[in-house]
Amino acid sequence: MLKRISKLLCFVALASVGSLASAEESIAFCLPQWKEMHFDDSAKAQQHLAAVQKLGCEAKIDSHGGHTDVVYRSPKWKSMEVANDQLAHQWESWLKKAGFETLHGHAADHGGNDHAGHEGHDHAAHDHAGHSHAAGQVEEVNYRITDWKTIHIENQEQLAELTAMLKGLGCELKSSQHSGHADLSFRCPQWKHIEVGSHEVATTWEQWLAKTGFEVKHSH
Repeated sequence: MLKRISKLLCFVALASVGSLASAEESIAFCLPQWKEMHFDDSAKAQQHLAAVQKLGCEAKIDSHGGHTDVVYRSPKWKSMEVANDQLAHQWESWLKKAGFETLHGHAADHGGNDHAGHEGHDHAAHDHAGHSHAAGQVEEVNYRITDWKTIHIENQEQLAELTAMLKGLGCELKSSQHSGHADLSFRCPQWKHIEVGSHEVATTWEQWLAKTGFEVKHSH
């Protein structure tokens, strides 16, 4: 599967990532620290280099000792669009294997269910002593924002990064430019969720979403 997705990634990267006319799904991604990926095949290294460069990463290549390292990072959140949810899952899997942190909003299975016994659950105050999660266990953070919320942003880099993140979360977006600032409006009226690999990461996103104005529920 990874090999097939890698071929798909290289094909799209050399074509037009983020410009598919029929795009319906978005994935946000970032990689703050430099990632070094080792290749014994120089052609595959060049393909990976071209792919991450097309995704907007800072990237370089280093050949030594009979192998090639591709070194890359993407410190700011960016987003890419694909045609359907199946492709989104494939791309998200590839991005994670390549070292990226990702955001992709999935339709909530419970359809707005209230999570019996979970209403008003304050994770910040919850005592997690002895609370452990098995390695590789997925946690869900559920979120929605039914009314439009508008944020005033003066910095264009912040506007681009927040736009990418909200796209990845699956929000509806509207933006307008004004003298000295931009207004970014967003909503997500239906419950969606992101899947993360640890309780710590889930709590971080729970706090960020709540601060940004979302209604949040954290399943674990």
